[in-house]
Amino acid sequence: MLIDASEARKEFLVTRTGVIWFLIINVVLSLYLVMHIFFQSRSESRISVVFWLCLFISIFSIWNLALTEVIRRSGYFVKRHLLLANVFLYGVLWAMIIHALNFSHAKNELTILLSLLIIFPAVIAFHLSGAMIIAFCFPVLLVTIGETIVAGTEANYFVLFSYFMALAVIFSSRIVLMEWFRKSEESEKQNARLVQKLTRLADRDSLTGMANKRYLREYFHARTKSPVSEHNPVYLIMIDVDFFKYFNDLYGHLAGDECLMQVAKCIKDAVRNASDLAARFGGEEFCVLLLASDRDGVLTVCERIQQKIRLAAIEHGGSSISSHVTVSQGAAQLHPGESLDELISNADEQLYLSKKTGRNRIHISER
Repeated sequence: MLIDASEARKEFLVTRTGVIWFLIINVVLSLYLVMHIFFQSRSESRISVVFWLCLFISIFSIWNLALTEVIRRSGYFVKRHLLLANVFLYGVLWAMIIHALNFSHAKNELTILLSLLIIFPAVIAFHLSGAMIIAFCFPVLLVTIGETIVAGTEANYFVLFSYFMALAVIFSSRIVLMEWFRKSEESEKQNARLVQKLTRLADRDSLTGMANKRYLREYFHARTKSPVSEHNPVYLIMIDVDFFKYFNDLYGHLAGDECLMQVAKCIKDAVRNASDLAARFGGEEFCVLLLASDRDGVLTVCERIQQKIRLAAIEHGGSSISSHVTVSQGAAQLHPGESLDELISNADEQLYLSKKTGRNRIHISER
């Protein structure tokens, strides 16, 4: 009878809003008729049928409003077929009221007006569902049109003509609402794509296309929510391009940018899987966050980075240790209770040792 909100489409949400409005209209209109009959003191038995039917609709609608609120708070939606049956019941009840009014010789204009007053909110409330509009309107239209034709006077035919004109206006309003809904959806989709694009730009380094420091922090906190254990260790590798300042001085900044892009590609190609994050830390510094790794696994990734950069053979005439670009690397393990900043600081210490002991080296913390 109910479906989870996570499985519901946007139409369900809009329809539920429409249902609430429709139920309120039913309460107002039925109570108006109840009060009208009560204060007019009509004693005819046929009029009393209208009174009790309107009273039932009012109580039933209030009950449905309360039930809808309970279901909404629980995060569920009523299944469409159950909603359809409920709407059809309302159509039958209002058709019975119109029939009772006609049978009690009420003015034809009154039943026509009542029919329009109840059809209009139904068309607006259920504009996304043609089936629900038909379920409600069919019994109401059948009784209203049928009994007007049966009456057979010229005046009634003119009223019926006016009725059809009013129905044409009401049902054409659904077309306008559907167009508004379609444009609203398109606008939301465009906005979502724009937000996604801006988020992607905010999370990525503009030069290399790698994750940036901002995304590194988000990713770290998202993936390390559960306590770090011996069976699920986390490592961070800090990487620095050796003598990069001399590279820029010798070849220029455009060549320097090209060099960083090539190094970034080598690093991205060297990571183990999608759960490991390669990021540009800033300037000529890069880093790799390794999840569920061990010391040997970290060493393997570091060696793979060195190998891929060596194979890239990026000429570096300003280096004092090689004729091609090299990198120094330092890695540290995340321990329980440590923050990302502490992990970065520990990895930086290992990177400093790599640079101090000759560059193009790998140092991994022992602890």
